[in-house]
Amino acid sequence: MELSFENHHVVAVVVFMVALLFCKQVLECMHGLIDAWHKCATNSCCFCNYAHDELLRGSLTAALLTFSVCQPIIFVLVSAVSNTLRGKQGFWSVNFVHVELNASAFPHRHSQTDTIRRPLHDSVKVSSTPVDGLLLVMPFALCAFCTTNTWFGMKASGEFNKDPQWDSDLFQNRRMQLYEALYALETFFLLFALLALSADPAQPEYTAVSALLATFIIMYFSAQSRTRSSSDRASESVISIFLFAAINMLLSGFVTQHWSASRTVKIMSTCLLALTTILITGLHMTVTEDTRAGSVILIRTLVSCASSAFFTGLLAVDANNLR
Repeated sequence: MELSFENHHVVAVVVFMVALLFCKQVLECMHGLIDAWHKCATNSCCFCNYAHDELLRGSLTAALLTFSVCQPIIFVLVSAVSNTLRGKQGFWSVNFVHVELNASAFPHRHSQTDTIRRPLHDSVKVSSTPVDGLLLVMPFALCAFCTTNTWFGMKASGEFNKDPQWDSDLFQNRRMQLYEALYALETFFLLFALLALSADPAQPEYTAVSALLATFIIMYFSAQSRTRSSSDRASESVISIFLFAAINMLLSGFVTQHWSASRTVKIMSTCLLALTTILITGLHMTVTEDTRAGSVILIRTLVSCASSAFFTGLLAVDANNLR
């Protein structure tokens, strides 16, 4: 059975995004994007303006936010254009395998039950499910869309005008708590997609559990970065080092166990998985009392957009035939 991204999925994505347009936060985000692009367009010529740094910063911010908000639509459009240019309706797929064992076919050494020994292929049943790559990465794109809308809505309402510190007081705000919950969901879907691409084929249950455990560890580092340093800093450092080693062992063990062939997509996905994990955990481990919330959110958004750019590239090319 193949799971592909059909037309009704496109309709669902469009309806989801249109429904969110009725939210106040999304309207504020759209207004902020339009205002940012308006400022970039109405500024005097770059060669005649002395505020080059400010103009460049505003342009890059507007481009980053536009890409982050439009990720679901970009994925759908790139996939459709790629299929049109290739002249065939194919899709980039990722394989998930389901393994079923016949427990009665594996007798214990001192078991008194008479069991007929069967060949191994009769005791193990393996089935494969090809999943459309667009269907795999779309949940991450939708969560990234919601996350960006949440924090930019707070910025548009003036809550980030003074760029507050990244501490526990900031998360007294319910909208900031919502942002963190959405970011945890976004991180889970990102890790799940990267693990599935690195393993391919992989067991969906094992992939989901590994992604969930890694997300819990990352969110622990995020929560730890918001708390003030206590007197027992030595024990906190030991716990952080232990968890950092644990998440690396968890993900590297998963990739090693499922490494079956050195294909280009698997190698690139594994490298991006390692880089993403190190960047996100390293970001929260190095947060100090003077770190601003804007810096943390900006780095998070950059990592998300870099991953989206990688997925967009896979949708644009014939990823299954890359060797």
